[in-house]
Amino acid sequence: MPARVGAGGSGRASAEASHAPVSIVFADMDDTFLARDKTVPAGNLALLDRMGEKGVPFVPCTGRVWSAVARRVLGHAATRYVVASDGAVVMDVRDAGNPRRLHLSALGRERALALYERMRELPVTFDAFWDGKIYVSRRRFELMRGFDIPPYDRDMYLRYRTPMDMTTPQLLESLPNVERLTIFTGTDDVRARAIEAVAADSTLHYTYSSARNLEVMDKGTSKGAAVRWLCDYLGIPRTQSVGFGDSPNDLTMLAAVGDGVAMANAYPEAKAAATHVAPWTCDESAVAHYLGPLL
Repeated sequence: MPARVGAGGSGRASAEASHAPVSIVFADMDDTFLARDKTVPAGNLALLDRMGEKGVPFVPCTGRVWSAVARRVLGHAATRYVVASDGAVVMDVRDAGNPRRLHLSALGRERALALYERMRELPVTFDAFWDGKIYVSRRRFELMRGFDIPPYDRDMYLRYRTPMDMTTPQLLESLPNVERLTIFTGTDDVRARAIEAVAADSTLHYTYSSARNLEVMDKGTSKGAAVRWLCDYLGIPRTQSVGFGDSPNDLTMLAAVGDGVAMANAYPEAKAAATHVAPWTCDESAVAHYLGPLL
């Protein structure tokens, strides 16, 4: 069972004293580092300032494309790298004018096209992630307006997608590559059929961060695999890493770091996978409350 970290007391002090040095921090964005309304809580912004002063790298570890990381986080001096697209991409963002892709684990166009053929008749979105943008055919983009999705999530979807006036096969053929896919479904029945279509290709797997989406990628791609790659690349022992998450797409990241911390608002699966469960929610600057005493 994961330990549940209290807000204070001798148990907390003992945990701080025995914790490994923190040399790098990974954090999911939505419902973890960001509040549920997609804003950055003041406590977490102050934490970034402190990490920048101490030279501890902060790494957003997100299902989003790297360019969709909240501007106040992406542009902060503490944010040196981004694990994006559920681990399909690792970016070096230290030079804002010249971000560099360090690592790519792509699903690719061929398998994306084959999966689309298995889903062609389903009323779902089919969003292709590539090079900092998310592309979707306009017809499938408009489906999102009718799905029963929390307003903040729908607004984010509409803001960061690039609708294209072409069919999905034409869109996929026009891209140099595909990092991963997101598929939003409107009903449980359609979701189950979409999962069957993904499972038909054993080289793919899916995860999710809401009850209505599937995040589809190469079988070897995950946030955890990208965390391991970046720690090795930087020469940082993973025992000196801390990671924060809330959703099933964070499970591999929570397992890969030295100290995996789930939010109080996390899915049960994330709490079960974590080393510790914080007593604070994402709306209460949980990352700052937990990490601050360890820096």
